[in-house]
Amino acid sequence: MKNNEYYILTKNLSLDSNQWSILIGFLGVFLTILGFIIAYYIYLKQRNDNARDAYKFLESSLPELKKAISITIINLDEFVTNLKSDKFINPILPVSLNDNLLSKVNLVDLKRYFIKEKKDDIIRFEKFLTDSNFFGTYQNYFINELSFFREKYLQKESVYSDWQLLRSNSFFSIITDINENENYKEFYKNWVLELNNDENVFDSENNMLKSRKLLIENHIKPLIIGVFPFIEFSEKANNINLLSNRIVAAFNDMESIKKSVIKVLENDIEKFKDIEKNIDSLLR
Repeated sequence: MKNNEYYILTKNLSLDSNQWSILIGFLGVFLTILGFIIAYYIYLKQRNDNARDAYKFLESSLPELKKAISITIINLDEFVTNLKSDKFINPILPVSLNDNLLSKVNLVDLKRYFIKEKKDDIIRFEKFLTDSNFFGTYQNYFINELSFFREKYLQKESVYSDWQLLRSNSFFSIITDINENENYKEFYKNWVLELNNDENVFDSENNMLKSRKLLIENHIKPLIIGVFPFIEFSEKANNINLLSNRIVAAFNDMESIKKSVIKVLENDIEKFKDIEKNIDSLLR
């Protein structure tokens, strides 16, 4: 029986069935390998494109973030200055500061771009990733800390504000009491008069306290010392002494709370300045 013959174009290129099987098998392997090569090339290209797109997004977003950080530094610095002067004006932090841009980009793609294209900036980029945990949640953190600070501070301030009783209710109660020691009455009357006339401490025209610290140092503490000799003979003098000591203690607590907050905020400001410098480096 005659064997089947297969050929390509002409009989001179004829192959038997075994040779055709080998050829087809080889072509199958070749096409498979070629398919893998093409697929891998497409994968690499897509990966590089994704990395480039991720970096372009970061690059376009950094200027806005830097602006938000700069505004935050200015506002926090102003807030600290006001705190030192016993003024409480809430800073307005930029909304974009809390907009975590890194959540909008694939960090793997982004790091891949730095490894391939910007090797010198890898350390800065990794530092930026770490810093993002700080500035990305800072607005919420600051609001919570400020609320806690205000709550503690106002509790002490409510006690401190009783200093006004010393020149009003207590004063009239003592002066009109016929049973009080005349020397004590004279001492207390002079104390109130000196306080009301101290323009560095009290603005009598606008009925406004100008300096809490000077009130404590120049008037409340001297009152504690001055009223002490009359405590033995006057219950009201004893009450004045106790009230004055509570006012001084409340003031010291207020100062301690304020100093701790200022220290934290000053550290935050330095942190933001460091982040700002790092962003500048990434934008070069």
